[in-house]
Amino acid sequence: MTSEISTAGAYVLYNGLFIFQVGPTKSGDKLGVVRLGGHREDGETALDTAKREAYEEAQIEINPHHPDSTFYIEDWNDEPIKVKIEDPDAPILMKGNEKSSYTVMYLSSTYNQPSPSSESQGLLLLSPEKVHLVCQKDISLNEYHELGGISILKSEINADLILQPFPQLLFLSRLLKEESELMEGLIISSLSHKSEFYMEKNYKDSE
Repeated sequence: MTSEISTAGAYVLYNGLFIFQVGPTKSGDKLGVVRLGGHREDGETALDTAKREAYEEAQIEINPHHPDSTFYIEDWNDEPIKVKIEDPDAPILMKGNEKSSYTVMYLSSTYNQPSPSSESQGLLLLSPEKVHLVCQKDISLNEYHELGGISILKSEINADLILQPFPQLLFLSRLLKEESELMEGLIISSLSHKSEFYMEKNYKDSE
């Protein structure tokens, strides 16, 4: 299956917030809100790709969370179906077919504070509420900030431009609504793991 996967990415939780890239679209008239991820290189598994891209784009190391089922779609407009993938590194989402190749998305979390790398102009840290907001309404980056939205910007970005959710973000909004028990559990887990990490770090620092 790995040989048929061309791109891979990850939904990454940091302290209860989902990390996405933000930057001008090709047309330059909007700001794309894009998943962490990219093309698979020779010799990589899909999960290897997701881990490498997350590090290259946000300077984070991710800890994958593998669901019991994977959502499968051939096209972004399709109704997803749940499938069982016999792989310990199963993704949460698989899109495509054998003719066009596949793209996958993993669920994951990180202990590392994200920072835009040379490949990224900026990052958005989206709460579930902000995920739905960006997906449902045309709001600018300025309006997002005024509503309490968090971003980490490396370079000058026209904050008056509208945020355009890319397909992976739109699917995340759907996941948060339709798989609320799974997603709420992961969000709570990312918050508790964060607290445990700081407690352990502070204990070690005091020794």
